[in-house]
Amino acid sequence: MDSQPAHVGLIPDGLRRWAQANDATLDDAYLRGAEKVTEILLALQRNGVQTATVYNLSQANLSRTKAELDAVYAASLHFLTTLIPDHFDHTACRVRLHGNRNLLPHKYVAAAEDLETAMTGSDFQINILSAYDAQHELRTAHERALREGCDITDALEIGNVDLIIRSTPEQLLSGFLPLQSQYAQLVFLPTPLNDLTEQDIADLIAAYRRFPQLRGR
Repeated sequence: MDSQPAHVGLIPDGLRRWAQANDATLDDAYLRGAEKVTEILLALQRNGVQTATVYNLSQANLSRTKAELDAVYAASLHFLTTLIPDHFDHTACRVRLHGNRNLLPHKYVAAAEDLETAMTGSDFQINILSAYDAQHELRTAHERALREGCDITDALEIGNVDLIIRSTPEQLLSGFLPLQSQYAQLVFLPTPLNDLTEQDIADLIAAYRRFPQLRGR
């Protein structure tokens, strides 16, 4: 029986590799990456996916060079202030930022919070992981579970993931939603993010639909 992925995780990767191969600057690579993530999100929405979670920055990533972080932040601001508002209906789409906001630049957090306020639809949800750390997420969920008297899985802000796509051949999740990903189908691609196409995404969704989702049963 065909199955539909309701929640897809995206781990964008290969941007530095793409910049070197195409004689491009990091700024250009990350800006193109922001546009490519937008294209992928639109492709996921068109293919019936209800939730997409994008790994923007882990807390470990914050130790990268200033030049690279500046490129990431510039592209992320373009994504938050222009690409998302221009391509997604605010009455149908919902955006949420997850991670330690205290570790992020003020402009980044302000732009994300503006989107959270403006985009409150229920048809398609975009989660953005930035300054994200799985241990921090689990500690926060544990505290909430104790406070509200619920199970820790109910205290998590992000639900289970069905399919995770990473644009690198390296088979690593890099701390991406470990509890929610326990039954996710994992796809690692040799193609860098900036060279992915909408057809690539449609093909991955179609392949998932043909794959039996037993989840331990």
